[in-house]
Amino acid sequence: MRGDNYDVLQQLPDECVDLIYLDPPFNSNQFYVAAFGDKGRVGRQLRDIWRWTAGTERAFQDIEARAFTNSAYKRLLDCLTGVRLQAGDTSDMAAYIVYMARRLMELRRVLKRTGSIYLHCDPHANAYLRILMDAIFGERNFRNEVIWLRRQERHNLARKQMGRAHDNIFWYAKTPAHHYNIQYLSHSEEYIAKTYNKTDEKGRYTTFPCTNETGGNKPYEFRGITRAWRFKPSRMEDLYQSGMLVQPKPGSPYRYKKYLDDSQGAKLQDLWDDIPGARGDERIGYPTQKPLALLERIIKASSNPGDLVLDPFCGCGTAADAAAMLGRKYLGIDISGIAVRVMQQRLGSRGEAVSPVVYGLEWTDFEWQEFEERALMSRDDAEDGTPGWEWAEDKVAALLNAVPNEVKVGDGGIDARYYGAVDTVRNEGITIPIQVKMWRDRQIGRPDMDRLLGVQAAMQNRGLHAPMSLMVSLYPPSNALRTFAAQQGRVTINTLDEGAVDYPVMQVLSVQDMLLHDERPKLPPVDPRSLVGDTQDKMLIV
Repeated sequence: MRGDNYDVLQQLPDECVDLIYLDPPFNSNQFYVAAFGDKGRVGRQLRDIWRWTAGTERAFQDIEARAFTNSAYKRLLDCLTGVRLQAGDTSDMAAYIVYMARRLMELRRVLKRTGSIYLHCDPHANAYLRILMDAIFGERNFRNEVIWLRRQERHNLARKQMGRAHDNIFWYAKTPAHHYNIQYLSHSEEYIAKTYNKTDEKGRYTTFPCTNETGGNKPYEFRGITRAWRFKPSRMEDLYQSGMLVQPKPGSPYRYKKYLDDSQGAKLQDLWDDIPGARGDERIGYPTQKPLALLERIIKASSNPGDLVLDPFCGCGTAADAAAMLGRKYLGIDISGIAVRVMQQRLGSRGEAVSPVVYGLEWTDFEWQEFEERALMSRDDAEDGTPGWEWAEDKVAALLNAVPNEVKVGDGGIDARYYGAVDTVRNEGITIPIQVKMWRDRQIGRPDMDRLLGVQAAMQNRGLHAPMSLMVSLYPPSNALRTFAAQQGRVTINTLDEGAVDYPVMQVLSVQDMLLHDERPKLPPVDPRSLVGDTQDKMLIV
C-alpha cells in the first residue's frame, strides 16, 4: 500500500495484525541512493534526515493533548520529555523519536494480543528506540534484543573506533499470550565432532546425566544405585532395556544416550551470526534491503500459516516476499511509489502462488485543500523537514507512475520522467519529461513552456524517444498557455496494448483541476520495467 504509514495505520481496525516487522529510517542523517538494475536509471534518493519543524511541534502537541485522557499517551509523553531533555529539546534526535512514537502507538493498537513486533535498528538511535518501545509496549513484554551480524567479513572503514558490523532487532510481545515457535539451528561440524563423539550400531551419540539432584526429585534405588533420578522408575527401566543407558564406569550413575539423528539442533539464541546481508541474485539495488533468510526466521518464530504480517516501512518488500513464501498474508506500506511498485513486481514474479493486491495512492485520495496546504509548506513547517515543492514533485510523479528526478537543483527543469511502453514502430521505449511547478505567488508562463520543449528536444537529440512532454502546475494555467500547448500538435504512438493512438505533443494541467475536476493527462501505457531496472528480469510482469 502506498502512502504515509501513519495515515494508513489509522484506517486499520484494532488488533488485526499477527506480526509486525519494521525497518524504519535510522536517523543516520544521510541520503541513500537506490539504483534498480545495472543502468540505475531509476535511481532514487531515500531521505533519512530529520529536523525539528513546525510539523514536529504539532505532532508533539497532539501527544500532549491525548495524554490528558489516555494513560498510554501519558507514559509516552513522559518518555518523550525525557528524550528531549537528554538529546535536546528541538534536536534532530527528538524530532526522529516523535516521528517514530506516533507510528509505534498505532502499531501497538493494530497488533493482536497474541502478536509480536520486531523493530530493526542500528546504533544511530537504538538506545532511544529501546526506551520508546519500553514506554509503548511495556518493559515486561520485552522478549529479546537480537544482534544480527550483517557483515561476516572484517570491516575496517572506521577510523579511531571499532568497525560497525551488526544491527539490533528489538522483539516485544503485545502480551504474555504471544505466539512463539521454537527455532533450531543445525549444529556446527566442530560441535558435532566435540559433542557427539561416541558411536554404536545406531550412529553417533552423546550422553546426558540421568540424575536430577537439584530438581526436587526424591531419591530411589535403580539397579543398585540410589540417586535422585531424572525419570520415573518405569521410564528408567524402559531406557535400560532398550540399550539407551550407559555407565561410564562400574558403580557410577547411569547416563542416557542422545543420537545425532534425533537432535533438532541448537535452540536459536539472540546472536544471529549465520545470515549474511542480501547479496548475489537476491540483491535488487535497494540500499537498505535485508536478506530473505532474516525475515524468514522472524516470521517462522512469531507467526503461523495464514497469519497477517505487517511491514509499515516495506521498502523493496522483503518481509512481504518472505511472508508469501511461508504461507502468510501480508500488508506492506511505503510512502515511495517506486518501493511499492518494486514490491508488487517482486511478489508478482512468483507466479500463481502469489497474487499481490497493491493499493496505491490515487488522485481521489487527496483533498485539494490538504494538497495545497502541504505543497506550499516551508521546510520549517513540515514534520519531516521536506519542503512542500519537493513533497509535491514526488507525489505528482508517484500518482502519474513516473520516476522522480533524484536531482532537485540544477535538474534542467525536469522533475520526473514517465517511461512508456515500447513504441512498436520505432521498437523503442518512450521517455516523457515532466515539469512540476508548485508556485503560490505566480503563474507558469511561456518561458517555462519553452524551456520544457527545449529539454524535450535535447532528449531527442541524445537519441531518446521523447515525443511528448507534460507540465503540471499547482493552480490552473491560463487559456493562452493551454492554447500554446495545443499548438504543438499531436503525435501517433503505437503500443502492443493500445495500437496506434494520437497523443498531444505537449500537455499542461494543474493539480487543482485534477483533484477538483477530474482532469488527467493523456499518457501511453507505462513500461513496468522502468521502475525496477532493465536487468531485473526475474521481477518483471509479463
